[in-house]
Amino acid sequence: MKSHCWSRSIGILISTAVLIFTSSCRQGSEQPAAGGGSQEGEIAPEIGAVTPASGTGRTATLRLSASHPAGAAAIANIQVLIDEKMTATGSGGCWIEINASKFVAVRNEESTGFLPAVAIGSPGIAADSKCSVPAAGVKLEPKDTEVVVTLPITFAPTFKGPKKIFVIASTARKNCPWTERGAWTVD
Repeated sequence: MKSHCWSRSIGILISTAVLIFTSSCRQGSEQPAAGGGSQEGEIAPEIGAVTPASGTGRTATLRLSASHPAGAAAIANIQVLIDEKMTATGSGGCWIEINASKFVAVRNEESTGFLPAVAIGSPGIAADSKCSVPAAGVKLEPKDTEVVVTLPITFAPTFKGPKKIFVIASTARKNCPWTERGAWTVD
C-alpha cells in the first residue's frame, strides 16, 4: 500500500463500531512495505488507541488518536485500511484518509489515489463501493501533542466478512509502518 505523506490527509478505514488501537511507530529506516516519505532524524507519529479493537456490524464509529512530540500540528494524516489482509494496493478494502486540513477521502476503485476529499463537518459523503463516511459526523480534535479523530463509517452491502484493521500516521516527511490493530466482521 502506498502512503501519501502530504500535509493534507489523515486517513482511516473502519467497520461498524468504535475502535481503539494502540501502536508505536518505528523510527529510522523502517517504513511501510509500499513506501512513504521519510528523512533520517525526524520522528514518526505514534498511533494511540482505537476503540473498539474488534466487533461485528455494518456501521462503526471509530475514535482514534495519533501523537507526535512536536505537537498535533506535526501530524499530516492518518489512514485506516479495513480489509481481509494487507496488500500492496489495498484495492479490496475500505481505505479512508483524514488529513490535518480537515478533509476526509476514500481510495478510488483502482487504488491509484484518493477520490475527491470532502470537508469535515460538511453535508458531503466520502464514498466508494466498499464504504462511506458522512463528513458531518467526522471530528478532528488536535490538542497538545495528540490528534483525536471520530470517524463514522457505513460498509456497503457487498463488503462483508471478517476483516483486519490496519493503521498508519504520517508527518510531512515520515510515517510509521502499517500496523494491524484490530479485527472486524462486517455482516
